[in-house]
Order: sequence, then C-alpha cells, then structure tokens
Amino acid sequence: MNRREFCAGLAVGGAAMAMPKWLLGAEGGPTPEKPNIILIVADDMGWQDAHCCGHPYAKTPNINRLAAEGTRFQQCYATGVVCCPSRTGIMTSWLPARYAKYPAAAGYGERVTITELLHRQGYATGHFGKWHMGPEMKPGTYGIDVIGSEEGETGGKREQEKGTRGRDAHIYDSAINFIEKHKDGPFYVNIWDHVPHHPVRPSPELVKAFGPLEVDESKFPPEMREKFAMCKKRGGDVSEHMRNWLADIKGLDDEIGNLLKRLDDLKLRDNTIVVFTSDQGPESIREADNNVKKNKGANDPKPDETNYLRLNAMGFAGPFRGGKHAESEGGVRIPFIIRWPGHTPAGRVDEKSLVSLGDWLPTLCAVTGVKINAADFDGEDVSDAWLGKAEHVRTKPLLWKGNATAARPVIREGQWKLFGSRRGGEAELYDIIADPGETKNLAAEHPDIVKNLNGKLDAWVATLPKEYIKFTDKDQ
Repeated sequence: MNRREFCAGLAVGGAAMAMPKWLLGAEGGPTPEKPNIILIVADDMGWQDAHCCGHPYAKTPNINRLAAEGTRFQQCYATGVVCCPSRTGIMTSWLPARYAKYPAAAGYGERVTITELLHRQGYATGHFGKWHMGPEMKPGTYGIDVIGSEEGETGGKREQEKGTRGRDAHIYDSAINFIEKHKDGPFYVNIWDHVPHHPVRPSPELVKAFGPLEVDESKFPPEMREKFAMCKKRGGDVSEHMRNWLADIKGLDDEIGNLLKRLDDLKLRDNTIVVFTSDQGPESIREADNNVKKNKGANDPKPDETNYLRLNAMGFAGPFRGGKHAESEGGVRIPFIIRWPGHTPAGRVDEKSLVSLGDWLPTLCAVTGVKINAADFDGEDVSDAWLGKAEHVRTKPLLWKGNATAARPVIREGQWKLFGSRRGGEAELYDIIADPGETKNLAAEHPDIVKNLNGKLDAWVATLPKEYIKFTDKDQ
C-alpha cells in the first residue's frame, strides 16, 4: 500500500474503512478508546543485555518492570543487521532489500508508514532520537507531527548529559514533554535511543552510580568468553569495560523509569502500549591497538582513546553466535517486551511465537482498527500472541538480504534457518530450535529441506531490485 492508495481508500468512505466488529462496543456503538503507543528502540543492545533477559550483572529495574507487567518474546527478530534496515521494517513492514535506494539516504518513496496510517486515524505522532529514515527530517515527514523537540533538537546526536543521567536523557525529556501535551490522546511516540551504540563513554558519575563490578567469566557462555579473550588480547580489562557498557545501559534504564513514572502520574498507564526492543544485536569488539589509553570521561575521545572505547563493546547476545552486521542469531535475535495492562498477560514469557519487527505495522493496525491489505506488507498481524490468546505460527517466512546484488540471502521458516549458497559456496542449514547457537550445519543431512528453502529464497530474490544504489557507511 502506498500513500496515494491509502488516501483513495479514505475517500471511498464507510465500507472501505469500516472498523473490525470486535473493536465496536457491545451494542455496536462507538469504538472503545484507542490505545496510546510508545516504541522504545535501543541501539545495538544484545538479546540478554537486560537483567530480566538473563544478564547476570545488568541493572535494569525498569526494563524488568516492563517484563513483569507485560510479555517478553524470546523469538523476536530484526529485519536488518544494521540500523537503517531494521528501522525500515518497523516503519513500513517492507523488507529493506526491496529498496533499490538505501532508505537512510533516499527515504521510503511511496511506501506508507505506521505513523502516516495512525496520524490519519487521529493520532498525534512524535519521533525522538535516532532517525536513519531518509534526508527529510522535519514535521510532517511520514505523518510525524513532532520530530525531536520544540527546543530545536532534530533527532540527531547531541552532547551527552553531565552527571548521573545518560546520554539519551534529552530524548526522553522531549518525548515526555510531547506526551504531556497530548495526554488526552491518542498518541504514538517513537523513542529511538543512541544507547548502547558505539562510542560507549558513560560519564564518571554514571559509572560510579552503577557501582563496582568484578566479572566472573564462568557465568557466560563460550560465545561471550571469546569476546572477553579478545578484550584481554587487546590490552583491556574485562570488568572495567563491562562496567562501562552496563553503566551506559543503566542510564537508558533510568530514563525508561522516568517515562513510566510520568505515565503513572498522568494516569495513562492502563491505556498505553509500551514496547522495548533493539534494532539488532550487539557490536563486536573491533581490532584495537595494544596501546590502550583509558578514557577519563571526555565527551570527544582523542584518537588514541578510540581503541579503549571499542573495547567497551560488551554486548551480550546469550548463546548465539555473531552480532551486528551478520544474519546469525546474535545479529538478528533481539529482545522484545510489550506492556499493555489488561490486554497483554503480565509476567508471561512467550518461548514459541516467531515474530519480527516487520510485524509492528500490521499488528498495530489490527489493534487500532486501521484497515489495510495484508498482502501489501511483509509482516504479519501477531496481535493474538501479544494478547496471550495463542502462540503465533507464521504464514510468511522471515527473510534477510543486504542492500547489494551479491549479498547472501537468508531464510527462517519454522525450526529451520538457511543461509543461501553464494559465489559457489555451500549453503548452511541450522535447526534453530535444537541448535540456537548455529553450531552444526545440517545441509548435507537434509538436502530436501535445503532445496525447498533455496527455492523460496530464489523466488524472493527474483522480485528484488537487480541493482542497488551505492551508499556510504554514514548511511547505515
């Protein structure tokens, strides 16, 4: 569905845009109050970087609170392996490989976004924090009323806060200000963090507030201990760098706490959907010189301090291999917690539903009564899983491919995940349920499954652009 088609649908009137019957009152009367919606997207936060998700040292009481009061999904996936592709899936429910022009540089073209759909249904819409959605970043873009804040913030990075508040404090202040102005609702808010994207450099005050830390490496799986070994090889101290990483996340969690408190104060808690997730998995420790100079809290690292900051990349993807930039589980499996009091079950952990950030648009349309043609979108309505009515069984596979003609396509369908063959190389097949760490390639043992999934990959790739417009690293 594009913008013109959606506007034409509105013009048709009653029958075309009729609300689903289940959204009508008991007597067929007015639609119940529509929920407010807040989407919090951390940047490069690992699957187990929150305490409630399994990190032994993280201090995330407010993310923990969301999980205790809502539902946590264990099999949620990003639509891309870097920032822009993941956000593309969220906003348009279209897989990023469909775009010949990289959306961070060129925008979404004629594709309709969730903010446009909700804005036309009377939602006040705001976006605060990271952008990566095209060159236009002004009110009205994609149906977003307010981008940044009225004080002049435009969604880009800004000097980190001093003291014990984290670097994204200003983002939350702006979002809370927007919510206060639109408390009578309904409103939709994106809060897209910079935490814990590189460079991780929490202030000394924030690190002190986190407290001391001595890492017991035996509490982590082998995949994480490999990261520890790389850190030590490059001259770093694992406990010190882990403390920096977790202090940065603590700063994020503190701001989530401020947000939740303000929702309580405004009596908005019960009618507000709050989701916490990440755009993709954590960054890896990159090559760094052995001559590491400690960062003393300066906002702008000197060249020889960059190596130190790289070693702060202590993101924890649990038992999964890989991280950001890769379609392996560590790169695309992400935390997803939803709280909607009275609707999503409290304290529930959904182990089986296979969901994606690409499902965000069609699912919100289902729960808010926005009529769409499901075939126009790559995501699915997973509202039954959100509401705890049933585990979601996908009808569409999960698909990934980078924005380059030669990029290797990947598919997950049911228990199976296939990395398609590329440049004459062999395909890789993994049973993700039995082997979530992707340690045993079963392609030779299951040629029929490889053939079937490769056929689906080939059919999908045939629908994609034949050429992609080149983009630069800053567009990612």
